[in-house]
Amino acid sequence: MEKRIVARHALVKLDALLQLGSRLKNEIRSSLLPREKKNVDVLEKLLARLRLDLVKSHLTIGRDAFSAHALHLDLKLIVETWKFLGETTFGVLESDVKEIDDELRRLSKLYPNILSYPGAAVANINPAWRVFWRANENLGNPSGFRMVNIYPGLATAGVIAPVPGGHPAQDATIRAAGLATFLRQVRIMLQAVDRGTEVERLFAEMMVNDYFSLWELLFSSGILNEHGQSDLCVLDHWRQTGFAGAACLARLEKAANPDFERWRLEVRNRVTAHVDADADIWVADLKNWPMTIDTLINECLRVIESVRECARAEIRSNLFFVPPTYLGPEVIGLSGQEGRRWSEG
Repeated sequence: MEKRIVARHALVKLDALLQLGSRLKNEIRSSLLPREKKNVDVLEKLLARLRLDLVKSHLTIGRDAFSAHALHLDLKLIVETWKFLGETTFGVLESDVKEIDDELRRLSKLYPNILSYPGAAVANINPAWRVFWRANENLGNPSGFRMVNIYPGLATAGVIAPVPGGHPAQDATIRAAGLATFLRQVRIMLQAVDRGTEVERLFAEMMVNDYFSLWELLFSSGILNEHGQSDLCVLDHWRQTGFAGAACLARLEKAANPDFERWRLEVRNRVTAHVDADADIWVADLKNWPMTIDTLINECLRVIESVRECARAEIRSNLFFVPPTYLGPEVIGLSGQEGRRWSEG
C-alpha cells in the first residue's frame, strides 16, 4: 500500500514535468540564434514521447482519480489501472525521465548563459529509516511475525472486502475509508523522515492532495469522471439512502477549517496537485506554505476522526471505519474477529 501511495504522487509530478518542460524548451529555443535552434529538437522529441506515454493512458486516469481528485471510477477500471502501473509504467517512465535529464544537462553545458541546470537528484534510501523501523516501538525485528491491517479496498491480493460492493452509498464510503487510510499511512511514514528535508515536503504534498480529495468526496457532488459522468458525494449518498450519520456529517461540512480555501488555492491548486508555471519557485518550499506540517497532520486527523464518529451511527457505514485491533504476537486476524493462531496452520 505504501508503494501505491507514493506511486500516485509520481503521476502528479509527471504531469507537471510535461507542462514545465515544454515551456522551458520553448524559452531555450527562443533565446538561441537561428542556426542553433535545431539543437533543441532532441529535447522536444523526448518530451513528445513522454507525453505520448502519459496522455490518454491509464496514467492520466491514475493522475486524475487516484491523486488530485477522488473521482468515481468503474471498479474494474481501478484494478486494470493499478495492474498497468505495476507492470509497465515506472520502468518505461524512468528511462524517459533520465533521457530528458541528460538532455537538459547537455544543453546547459552548451549554453550556460541561457540555461542553468544542475541535474535531477538521484533517489536514495536513507539508512536511518531502516534503523528507525527496526525499533521495537515501531515495526520491530523484520524476521518476526507481522500482523497487517488491510483496508477493504480493491485489487488487494488474497483479501476480500467484508461486504460486497455495488451499492452506491457504500462504494462512496469505501473510497472515503481508503483515502483516510492513505492519510494515516503517510503520517506513519513521516515519523521516520527528518524535518526540513525534500522527502518531508513530498509526503506533505501527498497529504494535501488526499486531504482535499477526501473533503471533496465527502461534500462535493457533481464532479465529472473520465467518462463525463458524475456521482453524488458521501453526504448526499447518506442523505438519499437514509444513513443515520448524515446529520453528523453535515455538521462537519459546516465546520470546515477557517483557512480551507487558502490552503486549496495556494497549495493544492498551485503546488501539489498542479504546478503553476508562473508562480515563484519559493512557494513550493514547505517553509512558505500557509500552514505547518503539524497543522496539516492535525487537520487531517480531525476530519478523519469526525467522519469515523459519524460513521459509527449505523452498521452500514461503521463497518468501514472500525479501527485496527491488536490481537497479540501469535494471533493473526482482522479487526473485530477472533483470529487464528499461527500454530493452527
